[in-house]
Amino acid sequence: MINLLFKNTKLYIALALMAILAGYFYLRLDGTQAKLEKSQSDLNLALSVNNELTRITQELKIRHEQELKALFHANTQKNQIKTRVNDVKNYISKSNETNTIKLFNVMLDRLWEQNTSINQNTNSKSANTK
Repeated sequence: MINLLFKNTKLYIALALMAILAGYFYLRLDGTQAKLEKSQSDLNLALSVNNELTRITQELKIRHEQELKALFHANTQKNQIKTRVNDVKNYISKSNETNTIKLFNVMLDRLWEQNTSINQNTNSKSANTK
């Protein structure tokens, strides 16, 4: 019987090497699975951060557009006031009025009438859009 065991020594050595190799590949597969799970969790984290940054970017884009509209509106109003001031300066320089208080009151009345007519036009436009 011992003779039978020793005849197959090559087979036993091959089986032992195969068992060692199978154990090595099992441990390597386990390490690879751990790396895969870590990579997937990192990918999920990166995707969630990317989605959050996309949302923040959209919010900033909307805010930027609103600020541009407000800036445009303010600039338009500034230009309107500038033209009114120039009109007042021209009116004062062309006027022969010597009494400054009278001239000032006349200009205030004129600007008040212009302002109320502009507000009435704006209100009527906004009433039509509703």
